Amino acid sequence: MVSKRNTKPTNSETETKILKLLEENARVSDETISDMVGITKNEVKKTIDNLKNKGIIMGFKSIINWKKINKEKISSILQIKVIPQERDGFAKFCKEISMDSRVKDVFVVTGDYDVHIYIEAKNMDEISEFVTAKIATKKGVIGTNTHIVMKEFKRNGAKLFEEENKREIISL
Repeated sequence: MVSKRNTKPTNSETETKILKLLEENARVSDETISDMVGITKNEVKKTIDNLKNKGIIMGFKSIINWKKINKEKISSILQIKVIPQERDGFAKFCKEISMDSRVKDVFVVTGDYDVHIYIEAKNMDEISEFVTAKIATKKGVIGTNTHIVMKEFKRNGAKLFEEENKREIISL
């Protein structure tokens, strides 16, 4: 006898579908998720609450194009060479740096530098102060490389430019 496979998605399949929808648009309604995933709005709410409680959903964030309202920020990508600490490796350094509100992303990476940091600041002086006072003075830092972001085209998956209308060539 062949058993019928349950057509209702498993919790992990449902959670994954919900997470993908939220990753694409954090403002998607529970009703829309319910329709797209095939579960009730109440089940959607319970699943999202559960994912938040487990620390899987860390928060919801908007991507703002500050340039459009003349509130530009200066962004910088820092590459840092760090001597790993005994038992902690790069973790202690990365956690300390992560506490600064200007720091948006911190990654331990492969290559010539060990840590990459993405920061946003009000002006160039604030970037300079961050590098010289917060980074260069840290124990174990043996080199830095600072890149100022000149223009952003895409951030967190969102295009920061408007696509031009392409005119099609018409043959007569």
